[in-house]
Amino acid sequence: MNQNEYYYRRVIGAVGTALLFFLLFINTFGVIIAFFPVLFSLLPIGETAATVLYQLVYAAGYLLSFMLPVPILKRMIQKQGLTYHPMRAEMKLSPRSFLIIPAGIAVVYSAAYVNAAFVSIFQYSAFSSEVLWGSTEVLPQPFEWVLEFIVLCIVPGFCEEFLFRGAILTNCLPFGRSNAIMISAFLFAMMHQNAEQILYTFAAGIVLGIVYEMTGNLWACTFLHIANNFFSLYQSAIALKFRQMLASTVAVAVVESVLFLIGVISVAILVVRLFSHKTELRDGFFGKTIPAADGYATYPVATKRAVRLFLTPTMTIFLVISVLQMIFWMGMAVLYGIFAG
Repeated sequence: MNQNEYYYRRVIGAVGTALLFFLLFINTFGVIIAFFPVLFSLLPIGETAATVLYQLVYAAGYLLSFMLPVPILKRMIQKQGLTYHPMRAEMKLSPRSFLIIPAGIAVVYSAAYVNAAFVSIFQYSAFSSEVLWGSTEVLPQPFEWVLEFIVLCIVPGFCEEFLFRGAILTNCLPFGRSNAIMISAFLFAMMHQNAEQILYTFAAGIVLGIVYEMTGNLWACTFLHIANNFFSLYQSAIALKFRQMLASTVAVAVVESVLFLIGVISVAILVVRLFSHKTELRDGFFGKTIPAADGYATYPVATKRAVRLFLTPTMTIFLVISVLQMIFWMGMAVLYGIFAG
């Protein structure tokens, strides 16, 4: 390995360590939260208070599971004498953000439909909705929709971007933009440990990484993430509101068509602007300008070498655990399809 590759491998090892701590936190939290309904049933509180308290505890635990690995990653990188790069989170958006965000939503929606067609082969959706997450025929109360928006949209949208784009992607950027975006997207997909979502989350991770790079702002991809989760929640709300009526399908189709059309127009405008304006960088020598290199890196590592050096011991352990959990739930889905169908 040359010096750049050695630097890259140590950073990937630090990322793997942070993700192992993430698995520890998220699984420990999952075990603890499973006992809360029993605990609440023993307390002298009403059903509404118990629901609110459970959702708030769930949101706090989920948030911490993603936030705590970030200082661990920082410590691991600095402990090896390397530079930790802070995330870019200025409270401002570039004018392009108003095109990039709807374009991103359109691409993510397209990936979601491709993913849905793939997982339908394994009947995983029925298993996850009826067994893992549970199914309900009761329309939630307004305050429950607010809680779900906080727990399912805002919290994941913020903390997942905080770890995977803000911390991981940023600290992989010195080795090349393409490498950093693909690494963060791949780990983002594996983090879900869910065969139903892996293609979709990988594509979404790429889009979110590109948005982060194009805007230079964590809040842009956070807003995109929250918006995507919100529209998924909106579909569930429509389905519950209208049950199996035709109005449900029409309402969802209209909203998705409008969003997709706006996204396609935004993509077209971005492509036209990309090819009509060349980005330039000053090299700081006699004021001479040179075209910006695609995938410019401070410590460039060739993609093939980046792939080969990716499997550090800690990263390998993280991936093995994630794959085993994914296989387990896929097996459960197949068995459910056999015995329930």
